[in-house]
Amino acid sequence: MTDSAPKSINSTATVIDPTKTHKIAEFKHELPLTTGLIDPLSRYVFAGAEDLNVYRWDVASGKKSVLSGHESWVRSMEFSSNGETLYTAGWDGRVGFWDVAAEKPIAKRMLQAHDGWCRWVRVNRDGTLMATCGNDNLVKVWDAANASLIHVFPGHKRHVYSVAFHPFTNELVSFDLMGVVKIWDLDSGTGLGTIDASVMQGYDNKFAADMGGARDMRFSADGTRLACAGITNVRNAFAGVQTAIVQTIDWMTGKLITKHGGENGNYEGIAWGTRFHPDGYVIGSAASRGSGGVVWFWKPDSEKPFHTVKLKKGARGLDMTPDAKTLAIPETDGCLRLYRMTDAAKT
Repeated sequence: MTDSAPKSINSTATVIDPTKTHKIAEFKHELPLTTGLIDPLSRYVFAGAEDLNVYRWDVASGKKSVLSGHESWVRSMEFSSNGETLYTAGWDGRVGFWDVAAEKPIAKRMLQAHDGWCRWVRVNRDGTLMATCGNDNLVKVWDAANASLIHVFPGHKRHVYSVAFHPFTNELVSFDLMGVVKIWDLDSGTGLGTIDASVMQGYDNKFAADMGGARDMRFSADGTRLACAGITNVRNAFAGVQTAIVQTIDWMTGKLITKHGGENGNYEGIAWGTRFHPDGYVIGSAASRGSGGVVWFWKPDSEKPFHTVKLKKGARGLDMTPDAKTLAIPETDGCLRLYRMTDAAKT
């Protein structure tokens, strides 16, 4: 149920001002959320939860529906290019295909995509291809309509955390546990090169474990930059003693550009989401090692944010409406909250 559902998510205001960001609605669940999205037509918001289900809320009425079918957490979701299908990637290794607007959502297909966790699912610009990755160290490319397998890309030596299609070229990028970024040619089905983003990983001496991986990865609209959300400076990852960052990469040179962080440069936690705003700044969301969370706004080449929004609880992701005025943040108290980046008087 929402305590303040807006009449329309898409604001009529003409000026976007991140410093005016304010909450406009929240949609409640009983358990912490794992991810969240707004459908491209702003009719519904979706969230994965720690009870293994995905939930859909009607934005106007607050009506809640359950999408049940996964046998583990869903940490990644994606819409088809026409907004009619929702793809859900679960740690059960499967990808679910769902009718976004069905009165009683039932999976149209549950695709066994990976051995072990399926960590991420993305769809290309025209909606014809779907990419997945997982704990079997593989990247796979599928026909988005019929789920037939087109490419299998081996080469990663550790778990693959995220994938992203370049918006203009026929390239796919993947990011693994150790900060190895691989570039794949979708025409030839071969690798094109590697980028070193190992700043986004570390070794936990106490538990003898490698920690890292991009929790989110997005291209800028013009395809010149890639933003990766995650961690750095790992001291005790199981206790949350690590630094949340969003690392940007120059796509033409493969060089790391800016390591975006909090005001003091040492926000202890994990960055779970990132987006490029069309007005030129970078947005990131994070959960602290305690119970809080933040949304940061950075200028492209600045390490420190020009504005910070403190959240009630830790952020487990980030999404943005097509008009770039509203953010959806799934939080660890079980609420998916909507935040509008305009003056409250103009919304």
